[in-house]
Amino acid sequence: MSTRRSRRAPLGAALAVVAALALAACGSGSGGSTANDAAATPDESAEIVIGSTNEPTGLVRNVGGSSGVSQTMTRNVFEGLTSVDVDGTVIPTLAESWDVSSDGLTYTFHLQPDVTFHDGTPLTADDVVWSISEAIGPESKSARKSDLLVIQQATAVDDATVQLDLSRPSQGLTFYLASVTVVKNGDKELTSDNGTGPYRFVEWVQGDHLTIEKFDGYWGEPAQNAGVTFRFFQDTTALNNALLTGDLDLVIAEDSPDQLVQFEDNPDFTITEGTSTTKQLWAFNDREAPFSDVRVRQALYKAIDREAILSAVWDGYGQVIGSMVPPTDPWFVDQADVHAYDPDAAEALLTEAGVTGLEISVDYIPDDTTEAILALLTKNLAAVGVTLTPNPIDDATWYQKVYTDHDFQTTLMGHVNPRDVLWYANPDFYWGYDNPQVQEWVTQADQAATEEEQVDLLTQVNETIGEEAASAWLYLNPQIRVARADISGFPVDQVTESFYVADIVRES
Repeated sequence: MSTRRSRRAPLGAALAVVAALALAACGSGSGGSTANDAAATPDESAEIVIGSTNEPTGLVRNVGGSSGVSQTMTRNVFEGLTSVDVDGTVIPTLAESWDVSSDGLTYTFHLQPDVTFHDGTPLTADDVVWSISEAIGPESKSARKSDLLVIQQATAVDDATVQLDLSRPSQGLTFYLASVTVVKNGDKELTSDNGTGPYRFVEWVQGDHLTIEKFDGYWGEPAQNAGVTFRFFQDTTALNNALLTGDLDLVIAEDSPDQLVQFEDNPDFTITEGTSTTKQLWAFNDREAPFSDVRVRQALYKAIDREAILSAVWDGYGQVIGSMVPPTDPWFVDQADVHAYDPDAAEALLTEAGVTGLEISVDYIPDDTTEAILALLTKNLAAVGVTLTPNPIDDATWYQKVYTDHDFQTTLMGHVNPRDVLWYANPDFYWGYDNPQVQEWVTQADQAATEEEQVDLLTQVNETIGEEAASAWLYLNPQIRVARADISGFPVDQVTESFYVADIVRES
């Protein structure tokens, strides 16, 4: 596998790349790579303050388009029948166990005993049925809705048992169910009362912070700290200044190697570099001309010097990719060279498609990274006769204009979700890629009899969307975190949407 890296020397002599494997405690058992100091004595009264640039856009359930609420509260405050652990594996959570019928069409989930919501109300099968039914209901805008529609009916067999009847077998059902937060029957929003996780939601002050506190009545393994506050920043300089001055304990993700210089060779801080699933892409609205022409998409992709963009943004960290699939997925195929930088070939394809004087608008949420990408993208495209017109917008506008209304030509966006290659089988998703063969392969993969068959089919999906340049994938982010030296237990890798915080401790 080619990593496509031109790496500089590692971060400095004092860079700590923490590779210790630790069992991350949770109610149902957990494993994965975490930053850990076995000699530390945790201060269970400590409140941890975490800096992030990924703020939720709202607390309404079953709305896609933003990972901020999943990052802060999924698995920490709100749980599903299953969870995706810090190493990417699916683990039982509110479901203690489950049985699958011989034909694969009926799943029977047995709930954990003695689970209560944060207001003390006992969890019952009716709550689970409501939560799942809403996620697949007509008003749901969940990004996983199309995957979950394999569920024909959810039934409460008794208070502790839920039965799901499927239209066909589904290899990925337990993975998809991890995205369904279970709340009290009838609730449509996330509140301080209707979570079941190791933390209780306290408050969200939009534009500033979101706070959660340890829930003493948690059914499983308790959190190892007293609570967590996520503080939100739009400016990464301000974010890192807050860490330097002691206002933060941990930064979830650094977006530039330039930000690391101030922490190198400083014994007060630990820097970790892990694996991510964050793909930076230039997405086309494939349902509209000229992007409905595969030759135009291929031409635009070949016009981009992705190595130069990665170098400008990450100075050798990260990885150039040629499709939506990260190397951590079993159906990864290295496609970085399929549409390698070739301006002459790009011009030839545009000529073949009969396109001249092309002007393209790009909607984007401005920050230092997207501005750097945009500058190089504009230069690359100008070299093949394409004019790029930037249109900076805020998060809320992006969600409505691009994600919901599909009222755009192109957009720059980072996608953090695992297994999001499957969204290329949904022609109603915001980028509008519509290939019936890909849709059939994804359907066949989900009902495959074996994991090997599933992998083979999704590999074909990966290769096809890459060849057809369904989007222009630029690079895969590295996952670089910086923490104060007395902070440990946080996940090093980011291969799931949730940032699990129950194992984070401060040395006393």
